[in-house]
Amino acid sequence: MTSDLWALVATLGLCFFQIGLASIVTLRQLGPAWVAGPRDQPREVAGISGRIVRAHRNLLEIFPQFAAALFVVHIAGENGDLAILGAWMFFIARCIYVPAYMFGPVGLRPLCWVVAQIGIIIILCELFV
Repeated sequence: MTSDLWALVATLGLCFFQIGLASIVTLRQLGPAWVAGPRDQPREVAGISGRIVRAHRNLLEIFPQFAAALFVVHIAGENGDLAILGAWMFFIARCIYVPAYMFGPVGLRPLCWVVAQIGIIIILCELFV
């Protein structure tokens, strides 16, 4: 398996970690009755717990773009150094994004988001070189 696909696998691991963490903080803050119930009355977690949940949601929003970029590059048979660089850049930026969202100074979280997006663009640049 290529290194860029290992970055995809690592990002899936990050997804699992984040959903586990988000589930734990939601359970602790909103209680087992609400978590296990029908959730007819929407509730949101707050504070750092809310940031953890929102960081996970943000990863779910951007992950399809990342996976699709790698898919297109691999189907085209163009995977190479740029795809590897972009994929690992995406993964590392997304790993930093979580603590940046939880505790980081203002501006660090959006910077991580931009770096991850640039990683996706770099992956797609593989199609043109």
